[in-house]
Amino acid sequence: MQLDHLAVDILKKIAAEPGMTIKMLCERIGLPQRNFYYRRAKINDWLMAEGFSPLLCDPRHGVRLVEEDAREVLSKLSVLHGQQYKLSAEERRDNLLLHLACHPEPAFTHHLSELNLVSRNTTLEDLSLLKQHLQHQQLTLAVDKKQGYRIEGSDLARRLAVQQTLQHVLKYSDNQAESRTAQIFLQPLEKRGKNPTEVQQRIESRLKQTEQQLNRTFSDKDRRALKYMMMFSVLDTLKGHYPQFTPVQTRFLREQTECEIAAALNTSLARDLGFPEISGNTLFFSLLFSASKKVTPLQGLEQADSRLMAAVKQLIMQFQALSGVYLLDVEQLESRLFSHLGPAIHRCLFGMHSKNVLKEEILQRYPLIFRLCRQIIVSLEQEYQVAFCDDELSYIVISFAAWLDRRPETGEQHILLVTEGGMSSTAILENQLRNLTVLPLLIEHLSASQLQQQGIGPHIRLVVSTIGLRCPIPSHVGFIQTQHMLTDSEKQQLRLLLEHNIEAVGIAELVNMLVATASRLAPQQKEPLRQEFSTIISQFIQKQQRRSFSSTTPSTSLLPDIAFTGRQSGWRQLIRKAAQPLVDKGCVGVEYARAIIRQIEQRGITTYLTPDILLLHDAPPQGATEGALSLLKLKHPLEFGLPGVTLTPRVIVILVPTTNLSHIPLLETLNALISDDEVLNALLQASSLKAVQSAVLSHSLSGTKEKSR
Repeated sequence: MQLDHLAVDILKKIAAEPGMTIKMLCERIGLPQRNFYYRRAKINDWLMAEGFSPLLCDPRHGVRLVEEDAREVLSKLSVLHGQQYKLSAEERRDNLLLHLACHPEPAFTHHLSELNLVSRNTTLEDLSLLKQHLQHQQLTLAVDKKQGYRIEGSDLARRLAVQQTLQHVLKYSDNQAESRTAQIFLQPLEKRGKNPTEVQQRIESRLKQTEQQLNRTFSDKDRRALKYMMMFSVLDTLKGHYPQFTPVQTRFLREQTECEIAAALNTSLARDLGFPEISGNTLFFSLLFSASKKVTPLQGLEQADSRLMAAVKQLIMQFQALSGVYLLDVEQLESRLFSHLGPAIHRCLFGMHSKNVLKEEILQRYPLIFRLCRQIIVSLEQEYQVAFCDDELSYIVISFAAWLDRRPETGEQHILLVTEGGMSSTAILENQLRNLTVLPLLIEHLSASQLQQQGIGPHIRLVVSTIGLRCPIPSHVGFIQTQHMLTDSEKQQLRLLLEHNIEAVGIAELVNMLVATASRLAPQQKEPLRQEFSTIISQFIQKQQRRSFSSTTPSTSLLPDIAFTGRQSGWRQLIRKAAQPLVDKGCVGVEYARAIIRQIEQRGITTYLTPDILLLHDAPPQGATEGALSLLKLKHPLEFGLPGVTLTPRVIVILVPTTNLSHIPLLETLNALISDDEVLNALLQASSLKAVQSAVLSHSLSGTKEKSR
């Protein structure tokens, strides 16, 4: 195992300046944070292979090496630059794919072993990995005695596989990686009688002209990927490979504003470099340009851009309504999401998968934001007839998490988790905490003995412990002692502590006043009194919260208000009827249904769970503290008769969100209900109120039985 130059730079900086945050470390080196996450596993593998401990990454103490390892690590790093760089399995696989796609000569095992400087057995293992990788691209790795290994499949699929590989190779690369890539691309051009330097210069010159014509500046990563993709397109065309597009893809690409400029580029390159001018290249260049990242001003948008910007605005509006959190600097967020979603839609439509190295960390840190984004992205998927994978969705999640962090009241909350159980029970408790709130959480772990030595830091917002604590807890810090799993009452308490700052409302002032009064009689007992009063008040608040929550019965409160109608009425009337149970209970006023109707008139249908189940909601009503759901089953499918609305739902669900996120369990219950195929089928087939109630109740009872097991 060997390290590339960027990994060496990262390790040297950590060894020389331990304790920097990841953000600060990357700023000092001049790298995007993704470069660190991409290389962290490889750095740890190298450290352990050399007999050292892996990197320590701690929110409080930053990134550092084990202290006794630092000097020896620096000593070993000093000799790495003179050694031959050894490729990882993933890098070797990418090398093989690019080599087989570019070189027309037969490639046998010993050729490929020389390419990556590894043994024959390692090459065979790498080829097995490549074969699996190509299957996801609708390509096949074929082999025979005369022609060796070759990639078989459609010309378009091969080009997209090369494009995806280039994006991956160049995304986090240093000069070494790009040098290897250039060598793979330039050698075949020379064998075809082309001057590699001239080809490279012509393409770079034409790309600069293209930027001016598009009135856009490509990112450095996109510019490098485009340059090599142009080289491959030239080489591929010279070999007689012409990409074919489906009628739907052709129509989509010809509608792009980039298509005309792509046609001019194709004509000029064909003339300059002497290869056939084919329409497939024009469409492929149009795809590359329209799928590259772009930031468009909010004024003067093209029609296609206006459509996307409207979808982005709707996405943000839905997130705010469902989360109950209203964001700052929304225009900047619109620009950021617009910049990502345009290329993302293209990638989804053409199967150009973009791996997100932070996906697992995002899923772990922001599970509730992820679930909300999965719900709100449905309308955009329907609008563009695409499906977002978790990698693509993770980019959207991190944008919303970053904007939540901009407001003090919704910023990252520091929680100290004190446990003495095993890793699995601690992980379960942490997962429960992260699923409680949409707010980003930074969770630190300590044992009781560590806490006794270190104490509670001033940055800590809340302490959750599975054991009794002996150390003093500051008055501004919330504290909850629980078992290894949170009860419903404790979850409610934690939401109040995190989202409403309930423990800080006058508690510190009250403690100070009590201490000042009591210390007149016992001046020497000032600090013990402060600790005692803080404990008494915290316990009192917790008892009051438990009393207020003990009266609720989650199993029944999560059931929606249910109604049924056999009449064929207008959609506005049916929405008012669906909301009426909530009006009768005082959850909302009649204006709530009016606001939903107004949204549909202005924007069409933007939120639904399935084509049969419509989910409608407005912003959280002022003063609402509890979420609510109502469900109206229709005997006849609903026809909207509005331009662009093709849905014909048979169930209307009205949601009342709240700023304290108490509606999230309702959404989860509703999702669980429609995920049960038997219950969903019974619900959709129900032809009476009794049948609807029976279907919903059967799901509730089955859920109760599962919990009792």
